[in-house]
Amino acid sequence: MTPKPDMSLVSTLASQLNIDLTLLFHEVFWALGEERINKVTPSYEQFRAWTRQRDGLNQFWTFANTRLSGELAAEDVRDIWECIDLTLNARKRHAFSFQDYLIVAVRAEAVCEYCGKGPPEVRLDIDHVLPVSRGGSNTPLNLRFLCEHHNRSRGNRFRWADVWRRAV
Repeated sequence: MTPKPDMSLVSTLASQLNIDLTLLFHEVFWALGEERINKVTPSYEQFRAWTRQRDGLNQFWTFANTRLSGELAAEDVRDIWECIDLTLNARKRHAFSFQDYLIVAVRAEAVCEYCGKGPPEVRLDIDHVLPVSRGGSNTPLNLRFLCEHHNRSRGNRFRWADVWRRAV
């Protein structure tokens, strides 16, 4: 029998480390979702075969349920299918044009979108809001400045908050 986590202890530790508890749970949930996707990802050849078959999604659904020893909901299967498709067809990065760089520089005011720091205090990287590995493009609207620390720490995670922050 697995012991239940002591939520007051988790809350205390998060507080001591100055970590937002909501963000912590969001990140844990994201990591578990990624692990689930990894567990049900078939070989490239098998996935390609399913994409060519009329009932390929249903075959994948059966495969995924077997791998997870449980039943996935239809909307979860479609989401996982799309994530696997994007991952297996990871788009290649292209060099940024000077014009793209200028558009990002003017729009972002040459500071990190997360911490607001700029040169010479930090080195800025151009980051994709929707990562290339998840289908993002090199269009200026998908590019922004992040400091090295924030760019490296986010990996290829996609956060809807980043999209909403840009829309407001």
